[in-house]
Amino acid sequence: MATVMNVTRGAFAVAPRASAYVAGARVDSVGMDAAVETVIGWTRENQQRVAVGVNAHVSNLARRDPELRHFLEGSDLNYADGQSVVWAARALGASVSERVATTDLAPPLLQRAARENLNVFFFGGQPGVAESAAEQMRRIAPDVKIATHHGYVDAEGVEEVLREIRAHGTDLLFVGLGDPVQQAWVRDHGTRSGATAILTCGGLFDWLSGANKRAPAWMITAGLEWAWRLMIEPKRLARRYLVGNPAFILALAIQFATRSTRRIGHRGEGSASLDA
Repeated sequence: MATVMNVTRGAFAVAPRASAYVAGARVDSVGMDAAVETVIGWTRENQQRVAVGVNAHVSNLARRDPELRHFLEGSDLNYADGQSVVWAARALGASVSERVATTDLAPPLLQRAARENLNVFFFGGQPGVAESAAEQMRRIAPDVKIATHHGYVDAEGVEEVLREIRAHGTDLLFVGLGDPVQQAWVRDHGTRSGATAILTCGGLFDWLSGANKRAPAWMITAGLEWAWRLMIEPKRLARRYLVGNPAFILALAIQFATRSTRRIGHRGEGSASLDA
């Protein structure tokens, strides 16, 4: 098996990281602590980098959306945001130690951002939700500098949002527009935001703000948070879970049956591939 070389970009060393393809989407072997360190490290670089949370829904979308699939191939970190993805990645041979739910990733990221005097921007959600999320996060990270803008922006409004992001001197940008819209936004506009680290984060602001209540711990541990979300928003999420979950399982079954698994090195300059 080939080894993955340690890649150094700027002053930040990127740790070797193996990955696996899970039902059409690349998933990197990274835990919570490593994800925090990686994203904070990006803010010390002169090159923009992007992190994406991968769950069953994202995998389903990527199989039928070539643009999203291409985006996931080029993103710098694809962490396992769904428990089903963790279990599948492990079965495929990737050493994914834990689920990195974006809702759990945000608080330690913002605490680190506060300590390192980084500027953060929340973009997305309904009017007022991102600001409510920012207010809640200031309770756990009082010194964090967060600016916000809702996600209901037309084509003409995009330029104003970009000006606000740049004016804030944003180091860490959260884009919460839902999959695959948020990835398309980052693809089309991310470079002009000036942020060095970008996370696509779906409905994160609804959860951070308290607009949606998180599932009980036992459901999260059991990989049943999707059922809780379905109970909260049955009309919006019925198709995603009642149709999407079986589709994800079927895609995995086909992948196992055809042995079409690949393990690769972290996508970066100089990294070697790992092909099973």
